[in-house]
Amino acid sequence: MKKTLLFLALITIAFGSTTAQDRIAIGLKAGFNSTKIKLNDVPDGVQIKNEANSGFLIGAYGKLRLTEAFSIQPELYYAKKTSNISAIPENELPETTDYTFHTWDVPILANLQLIDLKAVKIYGVAGPVASFIADTKTDIPEWNEFKNTNWTFQAGGGIEFWRLTADVRYEWGLSDISDLASANIGQKTDVLTFSLGFKLIGL
Repeated sequence: MKKTLLFLALITIAFGSTTAQDRIAIGLKAGFNSTKIKLNDVPDGVQIKNEANSGFLIGAYGKLRLTEAFSIQPELYYAKKTSNISAIPENELPETTDYTFHTWDVPILANLQLIDLKAVKIYGVAGPVASFIADTKTDIPEWNEFKNTNWTFQAGGGIEFWRLTADVRYEWGLSDISDLASANIGQKTDVLTFSLGFKLIGL
């Protein structure tokens, strides 16, 4: 009786593991980004020049398949984002400020398979991102005040081949990242991201 129960338990575990691997995937990802800070409220008489600078990201992703073509894709990655802003007051010399952000980003994405070519799959992704600031640096210390958490929205697409993925996404800032009590200039981040992923297990 005990041997039968043990055998049934092993079959159940094996079946459950197979089913889980058919629906769940876990992998690693890395890439680079280009970040631009946009100001929504610019003082009168001041011209603003925003320049996007490059950074990087590294982390992991998961994937839970709900149907043949639709999955939920949570991710966690560490990112370095850099940008600079040049303010040009009327009849004055320009002032340039460099920004550097180190963040932990948590996208929760909907992944929709658009085309299945057997060897290659083409997909689209979209969803919100919670970004938690780990460290910041600016050229003007009194401006180095940012909210600990901000929200963005990502959308993009990519291809999947064997265990590899490659995608490009654009990220729109939804909330003001600045926590300056003395100024309300509406700083939001826009980020272009290119990344490669490697699936470790599942699907």
